[in-house]
Amino acid sequence: MAAVVCVLAARSAFAPGLSGFDGTAQVRRVPGVALVDDRGALLRLDAPAHGEVLVLGYTRCTDECPLTLAKLALALRGLAPGTRPSAYFVTIDPTHDDPHTMRRYLSAWNNAIIGATGAPEALKALALALGAGDGSREARDHDTRLFIVDRYGAVREELQPDTTPDTITRALRAVTT
Repeated sequence: MAAVVCVLAARSAFAPGLSGFDGTAQVRRVPGVALVDDRGALLRLDAPAHGEVLVLGYTRCTDECPLTLAKLALALRGLAPGTRPSAYFVTIDPTHDDPHTMRRYLSAWNNAIIGATGAPEALKALALALGAGDGSREARDHDTRLFIVDRYGAVREELQPDTTPDTITRALRAVTT
């Protein structure tokens, strides 16, 4: 027990955000930041009607992003259209990924996945809230997890990019029922 207390004390000394840690699990929520979808319409991700899945990446990515999006598109086919959660590919490179670029890129997946971009500050706030970095890394060094979000905007599950489409479908089904 003393070792655990020492470890927590040491961690709080080096991680100011943990100084108020009370031992309970903290639910991460999608912040209410204003983004723009791939059609140019305003978009908020913090209160989805049927849950959602968020993937952070960029259109010039040549490996993880296309593979993850292909798996996600397959996973979405396993869900009934009326209960299908929204799927968003949120850019971490707003300088290069405008709405038109995002839409063109996502057409490879029949536009089942919606592109989202926005001001760098808004995208950084989203990444921080998801625990997906602090926005200071170069685009090619991005987080590739899939974030499964319930209809209240709480992150319910994080899936690694090597997850199968069937596992993604099951996780999405869990937040739509």
